[in-house]
Amino acid sequence: MQKLTIDQGNTRTKAAVFEDEKLVERLENPGVDVLKTLAKQVNRTILSTVKKECQLKALLKKNDIFLNSQTAIPLANLYNQPSTLGNDRLALSVGANALFPGQNLLIIDMGSCVTFDLVNSQNAYLGGSISPGLQMRFRALHQFTSQLPLLEADHKQPDLIGQSTHNSIQSGVINGLLSEIEGIILRYNDVFPSLKVVITGGDASFFDKALKNTIFACPDLLMIGLNKILDHNETIS
Repeated sequence: MQKLTIDQGNTRTKAAVFEDEKLVERLENPGVDVLKTLAKQVNRTILSTVKKECQLKALLKKNDIFLNSQTAIPLANLYNQPSTLGNDRLALSVGANALFPGQNLLIIDMGSCVTFDLVNSQNAYLGGSISPGLQMRFRALHQFTSQLPLLEADHKQPDLIGQSTHNSIQSGVINGLLSEIEGIILRYNDVFPSLKVVITGGDASFFDKALKNTIFACPDLLMIGLNKILDHNETIS
């Protein structure tokens, strides 16, 4: 069965076509017309969005899924306020659990924000944390000061000691976020033994190699999670 997964985020839209469990096509920022054509060709579609007003919802057929807090998922959701939980966080957790079932999982998503989410070995989603993302940190330094320039991340690990304003900002933002991630992982490891850490998101490439080799990088994790939610709803319908 062919399925289409769509994620509309804060800054970009991603989509993927699956043949059963196999991802056969990836699409980065596809146009609405492309998605309309694909939605007609596949058997089922799932749409996840952070937008309050979502024009893509018109693509969905009767048995398709518009992901929300009422959608059935293959995890026990123990979040205190499920209606406020981001679809992306939930789908990422489902995807990680599909790859590593029965394990304690920490899922780190490096997007507009950095999110940390915990799934325990009993297949229950417990919650996590939200932190400013890489570009948000660069923008904050520029917008909330009078003289610091607006920078983007260099595609290399910055020196710890910056010897110019440019290098000092790169060091502070990138090394600071790296230390934050390492510190959070250590704190989770103290509570959850044999923790498996999965990292994903647009900025993950800045950090996955700098982190320990036990970190599993999966750029398609969100799409895998959405596909798994589709499959789960197919089995219970």
